Amino acid sequence: MAQTVKDFFNPNPISKLCGTVLISFTVLHPIGFFGWGVAGWLALFFWLNGYRLDAVKVPAYFSVLYFLPGFDWVMALPSGIKMFVALLLVAKMFYLPFVAGKFLIKSSDVGHILSAMDKCRVPAAFSIPVAVMFRFFPSFKEDHRHIRQAMKIRGISLRHPLRYAEYVTVPLLVISSTLADDIAMAAETRGIARPGVKTRYREVSSKGIDVIFLAGVMGLVIGGWLWFK
Repeated sequence: MAQTVKDFFNPNPISKLCGTVLISFTVLHPIGFFGWGVAGWLALFFWLNGYRLDAVKVPAYFSVLYFLPGFDWVMALPSGIKMFVALLLVAKMFYLPFVAGKFLIKSSDVGHILSAMDKCRVPAAFSIPVAVMFRFFPSFKEDHRHIRQAMKIRGISLRHPLRYAEYVTVPLLVISSTLADDIAMAAETRGIARPGVKTRYREVSSKGIDVIFLAGVMGLVIGGWLWFK
């Protein structure tokens, strides 16, 4: 089957995971204004893979977080404001790794992720929970949206926080338990725990876009570390 434009600009999960891990080290070693480059690079790949809204939101949110003051300035603020601004500073620290992880999850399906982990010889004890997790959270998010819509139709909103928490949380707990059981049974039915080499429907291979994606991330992150060393 011929590659679509979206697939052509979509790095394989191994490359995206390596990029996410590398960007995660910016929490310990900030890269200053090089973060603009990382945010723009990730936004570009969101755009090329059809996630136009995310491509616009990534630099917009990063712009707001980037100009927040440091922790020293926050300590002089009143207690209530200090807690709020401190949470924003923590969000600033983890924003770029969060965006990289979001790109990995949104642009990769379970089949490609499992194939990538097989190529890396990841143990089944790790790959099977990851497969279940990637199936669980999208379904959980969809069920949450349906419950919120039902509550909105019945006139229950955040203006009644206790009722809202009860009528949303209890169904979600029941649904999440049922959903986890269904996914686990479906995985067992397909022989996911059966020992031996498996043939994957979706194959993962390296492409030029993988080199370009990783080269951009490495250049920006390592360049930022060397600049602010």
